Amino acid sequence: MTAEPKDASDLNFGAERYRFLVEQSGEMISTHRPGDWVYTAVNPAVKDCFGYTPEEVLGKPAYDFFYPEDAEAMKQKLIPAIHRHGVRTFRYRHRHKSGGYFWVESTHRSIRDEDSGELKEIITVTRDITAQVQAEMASRRLADVLQVSTDLVVFCDREFHVTYMNGSALEGFGLKDSSEVNGFADLINRESTQRVKTLACQLARQKGHWRGNIVLNSPRFAGRRMELQEVLVHPQRSYTESDDYYTLMIRDVTDRLLAEREAQQHQAEIAHASRLMTMGEMASGIAHEINQPLATTLNYARGAMRQIELGKITAVEQLMPVLSNIARQADRAASIVKRLRALIKKTPYQRQIFEINPVCRDVVEFMKHDISAEGVEIEFELCDSEPAIDADRIQIEQVLVNLLRNAMDAYKEVQRENKIVRLTTQVRNAELQIRITDYGAGIDEHMTEKLFEPYVTSKEEGLGMGLSISRTIIETHGGVIEVDSDGVSYSCLSITLPAIDAQT
Repeated sequence: MTAEPKDASDLNFGAERYRFLVEQSGEMISTHRPGDWVYTAVNPAVKDCFGYTPEEVLGKPAYDFFYPEDAEAMKQKLIPAIHRHGVRTFRYRHRHKSGGYFWVESTHRSIRDEDSGELKEIITVTRDITAQVQAEMASRRLADVLQVSTDLVVFCDREFHVTYMNGSALEGFGLKDSSEVNGFADLINRESTQRVKTLACQLARQKGHWRGNIVLNSPRFAGRRMELQEVLVHPQRSYTESDDYYTLMIRDVTDRLLAEREAQQHQAEIAHASRLMTMGEMASGIAHEINQPLATTLNYARGAMRQIELGKITAVEQLMPVLSNIARQADRAASIVKRLRALIKKTPYQRQIFEINPVCRDVVEFMKHDISAEGVEIEFELCDSEPAIDADRIQIEQVLVNLLRNAMDAYKEVQRENKIVRLTTQVRNAELQIRITDYGAGIDEHMTEKLFEPYVTSKEEGLGMGLSISRTIIETHGGVIEVDSDGVSYSCLSITLPAIDAQT
């Protein structure tokens, strides 16, 4: 007799305990009537999940709160699945009381009559999965971006086994599927593989990433130039060999290099045309420079001939001083012609390391006649450390000629007793500065702002290309060119370039 009450008490305790767990659950637990899916019971978590009180949803079909498209899909799939399988989990969008929809996941279990098997009720456990769905969507978007990216993206584990290659990587390496290769070393040659491992990946392990440029060589590239430009290191999730550890970002730079070469060639052609125009403007001075040693040579030769005719020179030894002077003047003429040919010759862009001070002196010597004709004095303030730069010497000489001619022209509009152009070189913080300063008319403020634009000039006979070309040349060499002027009696054009082995 005592057993029955005890069993009833146990059952009541179990029911109360079950009700307590349901009431305290952070997930929404509800029951629904088959067919129209009306809420028949719901725990308080509905308030935290959907913003509604239990009273606001009881007696209403759950479908009324679903996103319309999802509600239709659930009607077509959920009820038949519950009838056939008893338990099913679905994802759908649910309306929040505050407005808008968010993603939830519900697990539905059918309750049937033990005798007839008739579906009596559906118990549902619902949880908010918005953050999870957003993360999955972001991952899919990232995967789509990787797949269509023009960069070659390769995933490798820590043993450099290839685990993924995007479409560009498969195409770049001439593959149909990443399963055709085992390790990254199967894709590139031994030397490139060693550089990737010991340089890029080793540094990436220390900092979490690496950025740079490593040229990758492989017969698979069919003449294309590929560069490894970035390596990302991902934290290991476990110690299995299948973990993705490195992401290698490879870029096809062939088209960029071709474009750079075309741009350099175009720039060289423009610079060549500018030099021809400059030489045309300096033609009379150049002719005078060449004429001087030629005239001197002719005078030495005629003088020697007269001495021989008069019998004053009777031995070969007596001709040696004359021949020496003739040879010296011929060398001088040849030097002028050589310098002229170098400036007007159409040459490819050629970098070399050279000291800048001798170049400044050579340019001034070359322009000596024009400088003298204009009554201008060049004052040198050259750096004692003899700084050097890595550049195309002919193009740097062209810039100096352009700037010196502009400085000389600044005195044409003013009367100055002393026409001085100061040519200065100095090194600061591993940078070479070349300054050409004049004390002529200055440059108006509105002209200063657009001085380096093409076809901008204050000269009646000028084309306005000299300074524009000069800026292009300097910027191509990784430098800058700037102007400073008071607009009245002072102007300074300053060039800054990277110095080589500069002593500050």
